[in-house]
Amino acid sequence: MFFSYIFLQCSFMDHLPMALLLCLLPFLLGWLAAYAFYNVGGLKGQINDLNTQNGALDTKVNALTGETTDLRVQLSQRDAEIERLNDLLRKTKSDLIMAESERNALREQLANAGGGASKVAKAAAVATILFAGVKYKTDDLKIVEGIGPKIADLLIKEGIKTWKALSETSPETISGILHAAGPNFQIHDPGTWPHQARLADEGKWDELKKLQDELSGGK
Repeated sequence: MFFSYIFLQCSFMDHLPMALLLCLLPFLLGWLAAYAFYNVGGLKGQINDLNTQNGALDTKVNALTGETTDLRVQLSQRDAEIERLNDLLRKTKSDLIMAESERNALREQLANAGGGASKVAKAAAVATILFAGVKYKTDDLKIVEGIGPKIADLLIKEGIKTWKALSETSPETISGILHAAGPNFQIHDPGTWPHQARLADEGKWDELKKLQDELSGGK
């Protein structure tokens, strides 16, 4: 009897840790479940915050995209306005050159003094134009790159006396005149002469200067 009691006591002592573990296990599982539920709730809150931030960023991106489109439209409008102003500036320069030519003509008229209608006409006929740093009389053919004094005289003898007349003469016709004049004239290429004469006749001095800067001997 005594030994049986001792045996039972020893068995109970051996199983005590297991019993305690079984008692604590539900508590631990409940705590882990609560912890997991809490973490999941926190993650959901973070996800909601991120979604809200993402929506705000999308709104900003859309707003910036709209602003970029508006700026591109404004830039195109500014480019068109700049081009229009450049055209106006070129026209104003041409008008200024012509005004200076008329002013020079009037100065010559006043310098000659006592002029009548004939002197006014004469002053207009000898009006000068300052082009590329050189003064030219109106319809001076030498303003064309490639035409010197001898070729100018040759063309005048053929009845081509003005810029307008030269602009209306084909390069082939001019080449025929040069070939008929002899070997010294045949080396010249009049391909651009009518075009240059047209620009001079129309007072497009900037375009004429740009064209001549790209030419060599009129070619």
